[in-house]
Amino acid sequence: MTHSYNNRVGRSANPRLDNLLASLSLNLAEDCEQALERASGLTGSGTAALLALEEFLDGTHVAKLAQVLGLTHSGAVRLVSQLERAGLAVRRTGTDRRRVEVGLTAVGRRTAGAARVARLEVLGRATAGLSREEAAVLEGLLEKVVAARVEHRVEHRVEHRVVRRSEGGSGAWWCRTCDFAACGRPEGRCPAQATAAAMTMAENASHE
Repeated sequence: MTHSYNNRVGRSANPRLDNLLASLSLNLAEDCEQALERASGLTGSGTAALLALEEFLDGTHVAKLAQVLGLTHSGAVRLVSQLERAGLAVRRTGTDRRRVEVGLTAVGRRTAGAARVARLEVLGRATAGLSREEAAVLEGLLEKVVAARVEHRVEHRVEHRVVRRSEGGSGAWWCRTCDFAACGRPEGRCPAQATAAAMTMAENASHE
């Protein structure tokens, strides 16, 4: 059989494009995850925690880390313990003594940097064959795809939150492992942040 029933339902307007995107995203996700694990010695949420702490979460409290990574509080506590045992992070009492803050050690920062470089090498090999013009076109197209996905996520955030909580999580942040400088976030060029902010403003305006 060359065509299954599933291939005949839910037809896309761009079936070959969608199939290529699906296979590419799966392969890149697998290779990037392997690169992160080899460079950091961590698995699963550990690599995401390491990158998030290095980029924007250093000194945050455990509850915030759980929110960013889409973990339960107990799951985040276990993860921080794993990072501590590896010598990558430390817990300390914050200014609000009721909260425990998490920060990277010097080893943790070096490890996070090495993990980020390892992931970039995987991605760099994937785009190395593009000309400067082709890369610019692809960048613009990906901005539109990211914006569309974030818009969908924001529109369904309540539904997704209920589903994720029933599975033991709360919905991880989109940009949890991003390099903010690379995406242009400080200059307002991050398509995920810009889309979410615009939708939030529109929603607030509709309630006034």
